[in-house]
Amino acid sequence: MTIDSLDKDLKSLTDNLLEMARNQTWNKISNNCKYILTEIIDSEKNFFEQRKLRKQLNELKIPKDLNQILPDLKAILENIYDLNLYVYKAKAEQIIIEIQYYPKSALNKDYFEKVKDNKPMLHCKIATPPYAVDNKIKFDIHWELGGFRHEWKMFW
Repeated sequence: MTIDSLDKDLKSLTDNLLEMARNQTWNKISNNCKYILTEIIDSEKNFFEQRKLRKQLNELKIPKDLNQILPDLKAILENIYDLNLYVYKAKAEQIIIEIQYYPKSALNKDYFEKVKDNKPMLHCKIATPPYAVDNKIKFDIHWELGGFRHEWKMFW
């Protein structure tokens, strides 16, 4: 991925993410995408605490069109080690995609020297709840945001 191909790469990655979401979840997935940007920060907190904090921070962000978020990404592209697309919220009329990035500057010094000239790695992922690990059942894409259905399945 380069600055010149960033737009095309993110559109392709978004298409892959939407297809994965449609195949793995029962939610209606729109093609109308908005984006939010999140830096992945190393933390000693457990997964549940990190997820809760990330949700609180994301609720404060204003989703943007891809062409509005591209300048922000281009400005930090040289420092991105890993870039991941996740579905944050999906509604019938719009989907919010969270672009998470891990900066090269957060890597330890020795490893940074090895990868400082590498292009960012690109991934798209669907967070899977513990009760759907066998990929045989479709699940609610919003399970990470909580809710009765998720709590019931976790209990069951």
